[in-house]
Amino acid sequence: MRPIHIVYVTAGNGHRMAAKALQKSFDGQRVPNVIMDLLDFSSDLFKWSYSDVYAFVSEHSHLACRIMYDLTNKDREESVVLRLYEKISLENVKKFMRYISENEPGKCICTHFFPLSVLSRMKAEGMYAGEIYSVITDFGLHKMWVNEYVDRYFIPSDRVRRGLIESGVPEEKIVMSGIPVLPKFARLAGKKRTFAPPLSLLFVTSSIANALALDILAGIFRTGLPLDVTVVTGRNTDLLVDLEKVSVPPNITLKILGFVDNLDELMEEASILITKPGGLTVSEALCAAVPMILVNPIPKQETNNTAYLHEKGAGILARTASDVEGLLLAFAADPPLLSAMEKAARSIAFPLAAADVAASVLEGSLFDDSPLSPMTLPVPGEIYDADPETV
Repeated sequence: MRPIHIVYVTAGNGHRMAAKALQKSFDGQRVPNVIMDLLDFSSDLFKWSYSDVYAFVSEHSHLACRIMYDLTNKDREESVVLRLYEKISLENVKKFMRYISENEPGKCICTHFFPLSVLSRMKAEGMYAGEIYSVITDFGLHKMWVNEYVDRYFIPSDRVRRGLIESGVPEEKIVMSGIPVLPKFARLAGKKRTFAPPLSLLFVTSSIANALALDILAGIFRTGLPLDVTVVTGRNTDLLVDLEKVSVPPNITLKILGFVDNLDELMEEASILITKPGGLTVSEALCAAVPMILVNPIPKQETNNTAYLHEKGAGILARTASDVEGLLLAFAADPPLLSAMEKAARSIAFPLAAADVAASVLEGSLFDDSPLSPMTLPVPGEIYDADPETV
């Protein structure tokens, strides 16, 4: 069979990790696949403007994020801005379009709306005849995910389902799968916690401005509660240096970590997770069934995620560092509240999302003469990697 193509965009880390989760699922079934970042087929300048500028703006200018979200969250026929945006974007990924035309993949799975838009345009113009699958990686719907050429949508929430149906998508094209997570998160048992003191806090500071992260930590210290606090800074070495200078009160046990590869274990052990509400991070946390305090959400995709988690009872928004302090005091005074949040998180988790998406994509094919079976699949590890430099 032709290798399945999994296409993402590095705009934040979630789209890439969802793609990696799908890759591992196909690898486990010995299904040939290609995973690629669409931006690797563009110029360095365009890649920088799309990826790095997005990261900077999302951390430092939420107003700009809100404006861009609102300008593009419209039907294509009604939005000159959206059509212009897509036209400029298409001009910068012609290498990718040529790669698709020459290799003719039968199935493409998109974990970002940009490759979805490119493939849909190619299909409309007769340049691509394969199947297009959309894996929506937030709990609210942005209209850039909606396209008539998508064969199937994999979604994480009833909110997204309603949005797709209101946008004219037939219900039979929609699969409630959840957002794909890596196997190590899928294997989490979501064990039941006791929430006895000292509470264990996991504070993931990725994409949170240093000043805000330090303010939140100061608020944690001000509670006066006995707490075991683990701070994960990721690749933010500047914050790591700042945290090492912090004076820790005697009621607090503080562990400071940089980049880690065992976030699954840390989530499973934590009583409470403090984090930005990115779709992938939230999905991983739901697998661990850990109650969440949600901070500094990006408008509007992360504010939509926050609203969904609040509605379901799995997470609570803290608008300020003082709000974090107040929530921790409330949790300490009312442990059953944490137990209820843990139960709610477990009820909306999709630990098998990657496997379910893979199974649905593999249900027959427009391009195979016979159905898939274990006897006809390639040997383990047969993965096809596209090299954009050779296109």
